[in-house]
Amino acid sequence: MDTVSSPIFLAEGEGADMRDMATDGRKAWVASLAVLLGMSAWTLPTRARASDTLESLASRDPLAGLSVSSFLGPDGRGMVISRSDSVEVFLPGPGTAGAAGLSVFFVSVGQGDAEYIELPDGRNALIDGGPADSSGSAIPPIAKFLAGRGVTKIDHVVLTHPHADHYAGLGYVFDNFQVGRFYDTRIDNSGATGDDLVRQKAAAEPGCASVHPAPGDSLDWAPGVAVRVLNSCPEPSRSSDVEMGASEVINNCSIVLKVVYGGSSVLFTGDVQDDVEARLASEYGDELRADVLKVGHHGSKHSSSAAFLDKVRPDLAYIEVGRNSYGHPAETAVARLQAVGASVRRTDRDGTQEYAVAPSTQGGDGATEVPVAAAGFFAGR
Repeated sequence: MDTVSSPIFLAEGEGADMRDMATDGRKAWVASLAVLLGMSAWTLPTRARASDTLESLASRDPLAGLSVSSFLGPDGRGMVISRSDSVEVFLPGPGTAGAAGLSVFFVSVGQGDAEYIELPDGRNALIDGGPADSSGSAIPPIAKFLAGRGVTKIDHVVLTHPHADHYAGLGYVFDNFQVGRFYDTRIDNSGATGDDLVRQKAAAEPGCASVHPAPGDSLDWAPGVAVRVLNSCPEPSRSSDVEMGASEVINNCSIVLKVVYGGSSVLFTGDVQDDVEARLASEYGDELRADVLKVGHHGSKHSSSAAFLDKVRPDLAYIEVGRNSYGHPAETAVARLQAVGASVRRTDRDGTQEYAVAPSTQGGDGATEVPVAAAGFFAGR
């Protein structure tokens, strides 16, 4: 595995050892530009100074081929530079990642799911990796987001279920990041091979344990953070074991997690459909209540059933969706969400969204919705 220990993302085909690169302040800008220029046998001109801004460097020869394409974050910290030969370097500014408390990002990856969690003790988790790049590039949408957050290691990776719009980005994750633990359902998607490849990469990852959690399990992710498994398929099975409805069987094997911290709760539902929702409502009842709901199956008409939502009653509902031919999200599903008082957010319209809970918060008073989508980078625009 080639681990990049710097918050810098290089387009495919470009390589550099980033392990010792400084990442704070102006020194990081100059060092990062030197790496970029070195890839074309250029040298950083002696007149470059640590006090230079990225814009001033980019405006002078021999840097005229560089352009600033966007900023990272609504505060303007960090930016993206590119060169005419399609090399891109993503430079997050100081303080972009690692804030105390708990932050959940519902990442805009197109038609697919990816949720990234920054935990209070500095560890992190990724639930699903989204789809492959629609243009055919080897760099999936999740890669740019992780680079923008300065991620170098992922402590917990969850594959909710083996559909490509959830697992395709995880191959890149295992190739480029150190992963501590991999949580997986044990159903095999008989009609695909990509899920097998991701599982092979997880098995080959040094120091990474593969876990198949069962309903009722509690996951130890961080002190003060309760993570409970409500649904999964921990026993080996194959989608080909059923004559009809293989896709629905896979969806209903989704790992469902409820994460609670500081009096606030988030329910992650993968792609479970209404029949599993009915069982969850019957089995857990009011325990399903959550402040935030990651809406099941991209807002499909077969998910977000009235009985289920009556138990969850979320204040915020996040639909991860992109351009598609499935009718996602269905108007009926959105109407059911709104009927229980949920404020609905959509990644195709609103970009990547952040839900943050302040440290040591009781009763959920410190929970805030952060307008990450104000930054074109995070929104995937």
